[in-house]
Amino acid sequence: MRAFNKASLFLSTVLLISVFFVQDANAQRRFGSSRGLSGDMSIGLGISTVSAGQDDLNSAIDQAVTDRTASTKNLGSAWEFYANWSYRFSGTPYAFVFRPSYFTQSTEGSAADGSYDYKLTGFTVFPIFRLYPLENSFIKFYMQTGLGYGSLNGAITAGAKNLDFKGSAFGAMGGIGVDFCFTDAHCLTVEGNIRYMPIERNITTGGNCTAANEIPGVSQCGGSSEVEIGDSDLRTTMSGVQGLIGYTMNF
Repeated sequence: MRAFNKASLFLSTVLLISVFFVQDANAQRRFGSSRGLSGDMSIGLGISTVSAGQDDLNSAIDQAVTDRTASTKNLGSAWEFYANWSYRFSGTPYAFVFRPSYFTQSTEGSAADGSYDYKLTGFTVFPIFRLYPLENSFIKFYMQTGLGYGSLNGAITAGAKNLDFKGSAFGAMGGIGVDFCFTDAHCLTVEGNIRYMPIERNITTGGNCTAANEIPGVSQCGGSSEVEIGDSDLRTTMSGVQGLIGYTMNF
């Protein structure tokens, strides 16, 4: 609920700032100057946080704290680094965006028998459809939605035992954003998105974990079997509320 409230505040703030600047500058829609099928390209780089709640891994961490007095804290929000290429169709409010990203989330700790570390890394690829309903020479407010794919690798170190695993899923995202363009070419981008990308099944890919509870909370591991937590499939996620800031260069 706290993450939802923060997301609502962030999205509302972005929307209000956008509407204020657009109305103050008498924003004009760029629908009239059609140039056929031509368009403008841009590239962007940035960073974001994702409120990806890893409930199953956090339950394993809690078990390690109980059984081994590990000092490891629960996994918090993830970091994500993105790049994108976009194409704005001339004379229309529409654009296409192709966005790959790198996802990372980790926590570290220790106990008497060694380190207790939990780490997730992965990537997403999203084609995105974008609509610019309001804009002027300084501010460009947009709404967007997309369908994509994500893959996530996990690694657990629990004393002398370790486990590597992997899962993937298709998902969807949607949100709003603003480009603050200080020149025609250079813009500051701020976005708020909600992404749905749960990974319901993870497969062992390495490590020396072979039996139940060798790693606290992990009831099945080893070989190429499914990883289980408490006799149920280990679920990870790349879902969550995403707050993003980046740089966009227009051509």
